[in-house]
Amino acid sequence: MLAAAGLGWFLVVERDQVLAAVDLLVGADPVWIAVGSVSSILSIVLFAAVRSVLVGASGARFRLGRATTASFASGAIAATLPAGGAIATGYMVQRYREAGADGGAAAWATIATGVVAPTVLVFMTLTGYALAGEDPSVAVAPTLVAGTLLVAFFVVARRPGLLRAPARIAVGSWSGIRRQIRGRPAREPGSLHDLHDLHDLHDLHDQADRAADRFVASFGAVHAGLGRWSAAWALQVLSWFGEFVSLVAAVAATGGSIPSDPATWGWLLAVYGTAQLAGAIPIIPGGAGQVEAALVVGLTATGTDASTALAASVAFRLMSHWLVVPIGWVCVAALRRQGADVPRRPTAA
Repeated sequence: MLAAAGLGWFLVVERDQVLAAVDLLVGADPVWIAVGSVSSILSIVLFAAVRSVLVGASGARFRLGRATTASFASGAIAATLPAGGAIATGYMVQRYREAGADGGAAAWATIATGVVAPTVLVFMTLTGYALAGEDPSVAVAPTLVAGTLLVAFFVVARRPGLLRAPARIAVGSWSGIRRQIRGRPAREPGSLHDLHDLHDLHDLHDQADRAADRFVASFGAVHAGLGRWSAAWALQVLSWFGEFVSLVAAVAATGGSIPSDPATWGWLLAVYGTAQLAGAIPIIPGGAGQVEAALVVGLTATGTDASTALAASVAFRLMSHWLVVPIGWVCVAALRRQGADVPRRPTAA
């Protein structure tokens, strides 16, 4: 509601700029639009390659074609469904397990991917600010978060026993919930059935202990060598860079100027990174409105006029986000025909 109200207010107050932006979008250069669209699609393929490489650390084989289809599908789920990020994560965990990863290995790949992607984005953003000669302090919070996640992941990877307690709690809680859902008939207090219930509860605890031990052993058994880590980091850089190229294409397509010096390139890279980080805040599915607003503010700060900045931000989001959604749902349907369904709730790793 607030987003809709804010959009309505903006359309009324900035009517002239909006109309000018619409004209720029209608007359956008089709060649640059094609470049941006292809670059966005390649970005997702490269991110799928990151997933394929990291899942492979456990010995599972997540083929690039399957990983790409699943990545498009999970992107569409995350962008359009309430709690889409959690559901998309569960969806990818299922795909990892289909590829041969067990629960611990699938969790390892999920966490590793979730650490690599934002860490690379943060450092690309910092690089942009450095090239622009600006104070990168605006990215301090994301840097601290990314650094903390990175350190925490490698600590846990070296000492997987730290996961035993939370894994036991998670498994026990989930088993208890399932037991309650299945229902129990009403008992008279003190009946012999109470002894059976106590026995069932003891079995439940034992099962949780065994499941937690298996999870920890599986998680700790995953070891990615230097070559695999190098490939994952390099592919992630290329993935984000592909989407950055889409932003450059959007600016050029709507009449903006392509940077001609390192400082201006740095500004544009910083604007891109900051906007993507803003979109990662889980307020609206897909960061709708958040990314566009951050891009408009950032582009106007570089000297781009407001109408061009608005047109470029919309063109970028159409190519990098909304183009992906219909493709992604086609991929969801294709995978579903093969037996891969969307989880109704986030799937535990």
